Amino acid sequence: MKVKPYLTVAIAFCISVAALTASQFAFSASPKTIVATDDHAFFYRKVNGQLQPSGRLNQQQSFYATKVHPNWYVIRIGSNQYYIYKKHVKAVRASSSGINKSVKPIKTVYPQTNIWVYKKTDFNTPIGVIYKNTPLPIRQIEGPWYKVEFAGHLAYVNQKQVAGLATEIPIIVYHHILKEKENHKYKNQPTVVSYEEFVKQMRLLHDYGYHTITLHQLEQFLKGKIDLPAKSMMIHFDDGLKTNYVYAYPILKKYGFHAAAFLITSRNSRPLKTFNPDDYQFLNWKEIEKMGDVFEFASHTHALHNRGKDGIGNLVKEPREVVKADLLLSRKLLHGTTYFTYPFGQYKKETIDILKETGFTMAFTTKIGTVKPGDDPYQLKRHGIDPHTTLQQFKQIIGVVE
Repeated sequence: MKVKPYLTVAIAFCISVAALTASQFAFSASPKTIVATDDHAFFYRKVNGQLQPSGRLNQQQSFYATKVHPNWYVIRIGSNQYYIYKKHVKAVRASSSGINKSVKPIKTVYPQTNIWVYKKTDFNTPIGVIYKNTPLPIRQIEGPWYKVEFAGHLAYVNQKQVAGLATEIPIIVYHHILKEKENHKYKNQPTVVSYEEFVKQMRLLHDYGYHTITLHQLEQFLKGKIDLPAKSMMIHFDDGLKTNYVYAYPILKKYGFHAAAFLITSRNSRPLKTFNPDDYQFLNWKEIEKMGDVFEFASHTHALHNRGKDGIGNLVKEPREVVKADLLLSRKLLHGTTYFTYPFGQYKKETIDILKETGFTMAFTTKIGTVKPGDDPYQLKRHGIDPHTTLQQFKQIIGVVE
């Protein structure tokens, strides 16, 4: 696993920890409202005489510190005290928490992985992080949510996340991958990601412990038939380009990742050629067969991945019977796949009807978002990765909790 960010400040903390221990935690009772000033507002608990990292406060959120030391503040999670280094927060005013501290917890849970703490019972209002195995006293259960006391807030954590289970699945999408030094012809294309950045992104997934799933597993999750572990995700490649084999395949195999490639099957019977970065080449069936230990293959139409000057793709323009025949042929060539992506992200109600008639059970769009149980299986969201996606943006897309 990659070294966690809080370890980068561990040496600086050692001096303060020693002073903290020597002073026998001599804090003054001077309650303050504090605000995290950076992404290093980690809090710690004392375990066997050592300070153990236990979580992090988000920036621009106000929290309640119950005690003050020259170098530290004390915050509370339930009845437990935690210590946060003053360097990474600021006091904004003297304050007192309005939370009733006499409420006894109904139980204490220990998260199986690092989890977000939310202001509301949704996934859009994170205020902090609780680290794996940190004791978390529960005040109340509200449906799938636990209510907790978190540094002066009544806040929420999701029961599935506490149990180490996924509540949603991020899907990332690539097309073409080229090394920076060889990419002369396609430099400004939004679907061309550099090999160097792709390697960094896959290494990040590996170092943060992400688990790649199959299309069938995603379908079962979507229907609520299975649970998946936290940090489950999917990697997609649209169009079926040769660089999926030349560059993506070895890196995915190195890290033990699974991926899905959506093929335009009429283009996979072209003669097998030596790789040329200046030529827009597609996978050959022989290459597809060799990639089967890492990739599964699904449909991006047989021959309807084209559009005219009007920008409208053939999938939504051609007559119904033409579309049906194309999709059935694509399915046959792909050993009966039931999974599909819309060329150019274009579809209409009739398109979905035809997919159902021809045996497809899931289809992916270019709409941005994650997949959650109960989503429309024919309008599933993904995140396209482009040449301008930074590693920080990549972390946000896959939902890194650190």
